[in-house]
Amino acid sequence: MNILRFRRGFKHWECTYTVELEFEYTADLEKKITEIIFYQPKNNLQVRVSWDVLRKYLEGSVSRPYVDESGLKLEMVKNDLHISNSRFFHIKVHEDQRKAICIAAKNVKESISSSVDRILQESASIPHPSRR
Repeated sequence: MNILRFRRGFKHWECTYTVELEFEYTADLEKKITEIIFYQPKNNLQVRVSWDVLRKYLEGSVSRPYVDESGLKLEMVKNDLHISNSRFFHIKVHEDQRKAICIAAKNVKESISSSVDRILQESASIPHPSRR
């Protein structure tokens, strides 16, 4: 499980929330980030955002607002990303938090789970001559 926790009061952050990075394995056994879950424990609310959409906002390469049919809204205001929905969920992702999420996503993609690593090592091992 890949979770980042941002706590209210640290630096200039206004709210406490967690970020969970969801991923899947591709056919080439590489990790692919699928979506990010933002969770506010204070309100017990969460929102899921597709990684393909969110990545551009985290990198700061998109300035226009994004709104989908569920009410999810992503909008850059100065250097902060505002994420909200129609169910009273609202967080401000500061620039340093955006960078931390990008770094975590890169680390997730580059790491491989110990179980997959063990399976790969077992399947790649050379069989003993007596088993041939």
